[in-house]
Amino acid sequence: MSTISVTHSNYVRLLGSSDPDEVYGALRTIKNNVIGSSTKKTLYIDLQIIPAVSALLTAHSTSVASRVQATAIVGSLARSRDSGAKAAAALASQGVVGALVGQLAENSDERLVEASERALNALLEHGETLSAAVAAATEGALVEQVLAIIDTADTETDLGIHSHARVELAVLIIGRLCVSEARQYMVANTGVIDALVRLLLAPKAHFRLQTATLRALAALSYENAEICAALGAVQGGSVAAAVLRLARATDATLRLHACEVAANLCRMRAVSSRDVQSVAVPALVRLVREADGVAAVQALGYLCHEDTDVQAVARSSGAIDALVARLKAAWSTEEGDFGDPVRGAREAKAAFLALGTVVSTNEECRRAAVDAGAFAHIVRALGHKDAGVRAAACLCARYIVRSVAICRTHAPESGILKPLLSLLHDSNSDVQATAAATLVNLLSDFSPLRVDALKQGLLPTLVQLLEAPAAPVRRNALWAVRNVLIKIDEDTRREVVEGVGIERLLSLSEPGADPAMHEHAVGALRNIVAESTWGIDRLFAARGVPRTLDLLAQLVSQSSAQSDRSVLVHSLYLVNNVAARSDARCCDIAGHQQLMKAVVSHTSSSVSEVAIAALWCINSIASHQREDDSRASLHAPALRRLGVARILSRLLRNQGLPLDVRDRVMSCQDYFPEIGRGSGEDDVEIDEEL
Repeated sequence: MSTISVTHSNYVRLLGSSDPDEVYGALRTIKNNVIGSSTKKTLYIDLQIIPAVSALLTAHSTSVASRVQATAIVGSLARSRDSGAKAAAALASQGVVGALVGQLAENSDERLVEASERALNALLEHGETLSAAVAAATEGALVEQVLAIIDTADTETDLGIHSHARVELAVLIIGRLCVSEARQYMVANTGVIDALVRLLLAPKAHFRLQTATLRALAALSYENAEICAALGAVQGGSVAAAVLRLARATDATLRLHACEVAANLCRMRAVSSRDVQSVAVPALVRLVREADGVAAVQALGYLCHEDTDVQAVARSSGAIDALVARLKAAWSTEEGDFGDPVRGAREAKAAFLALGTVVSTNEECRRAAVDAGAFAHIVRALGHKDAGVRAAACLCARYIVRSVAICRTHAPESGILKPLLSLLHDSNSDVQATAAATLVNLLSDFSPLRVDALKQGLLPTLVQLLEAPAAPVRRNALWAVRNVLIKIDEDTRREVVEGVGIERLLSLSEPGADPAMHEHAVGALRNIVAESTWGIDRLFAARGVPRTLDLLAQLVSQSSAQSDRSVLVHSLYLVNNVAARSDARCCDIAGHQQLMKAVVSHTSSSVSEVAIAALWCINSIASHQREDDSRASLHAPALRRLGVARILSRLLRNQGLPLDVRDRVMSCQDYFPEIGRGSGEDDVEIDEEL
């Protein structure tokens, strides 16, 4: 072996020779050694082939013949499955990308141009690893060169693959560049959209060139509403029509990339969702059943994301059964003497993520997933050695148990609780975060698993996770604590409050506190005082009455902007629950001018949930009666001075007032006879967000 290493080392040494023939011979030998051999690629990288080859490519004196060989070596190193990304980053740092672009611009030798295109395509597969400096220095020139190549395509004649291989490579390079929104716009601003559309609509384009064009369009339009809108508007929707036509093509790869473009256009509302549903969804489901790989699975999941209608079409097209079958196939891929654990894990992760997306907002899809046996696969995956698979399985379970019915029936008998609790101690923070998020729904009062989880030591674990380094872990742990506090017995309430710490919750509830924790801390306080005079006394004893009232006033004085709305609603119900169950604290609230003015101001909010919460507060404050007159409201006079009666009268005259707000206004009428009659209980939240 040492002799062999010395021989290869000599080839690398010869690259620095002053004899052009020696350099060429060494390059050719190295090229033949590394092509198709991961072992040899690693060996030559260790022998410092990258600096040597880079020096030749960046030197003006290197011959064309040697450049062809060196460029082929670059492409081969970048395609290595084991070390390709590392090699690409090293090559980019040595200035190779700029040298390859220069070879496209300055040389007419067809062999060198073709080798440069292939090498660039291989390097750009690892586009995210290339430094921003290299990208900024070379991308503009690179796009200009490849666009010139694309423009050479004659779309009026037969676009055979042999005569247009360079065009195909150029189009693929365009797609490789679009790894971020900034790069999408950089590419689009060169006029490349028109060139790609011309190729897509060419009646005689070879299917491989069409496939490359669709791949480039998919990368260019991914999550980009402006570019999707531009594509959707081309020639009265001709692009969308062509994409949907190609989604029915015979070739599976062509169908896949057509569906990816269709999914982008649909998600960005650039085309009719109904047309995409009827064509792309069934096409993707067929690909999930038939094709090898995860791309179709990922495309289906992306198309179904947060769209109940598309999810329903996917279910009726057999997507759930197909994805569960994919999970079975993934386990089979991992097993046996010739199993491929890496590939199996990749397929299982993709299938879980797609299945979770398909069931995320559709109750019928969740039931179908349970009926298809999804829980058995989830429980198995929770113990998988790959962290990505564990996290994906947790996410899938999280979406399935959004269903109250499934939480009550199928979840307890699935065996999911024990492995899920163990993942709260996982070494991977993403797994911990998704496991805690999955527990959120399993800990509400309607879930039989809550008692079991608490018996198995859940509370100390959640308290420990509140100090976790990762913000998502802390956030989801506090969210779980918040749901544990829903409609619990007094002993458990005290145990939770003492374990978590009332002062910790108050600190996290202060305006300006950790945004990841703020909302759930206020929600937890809201649940602590619901139906519990002990909880109210504990809240006010922690900091004293004046400071606690000041904190409530700060919370309720927030705006009803989208970013603050949830915290504001929780804060109003926190005030309501205190006012409804404690005469003494209600008097304190009624006497705090800033707090009362803020509550009254929200009764006229244009946001229904905010107005309803504020009206609950008015109702609860007004419901306390005078000791000398059981029919008179103790705090109605103070409320009148704040203009509550006038506000209620105005709201009742508003014909456009939402019915749920009107009902709450009418519930206050008994306390204000001059205009003419409830409570915001626990903060019960079923996870309805990603």
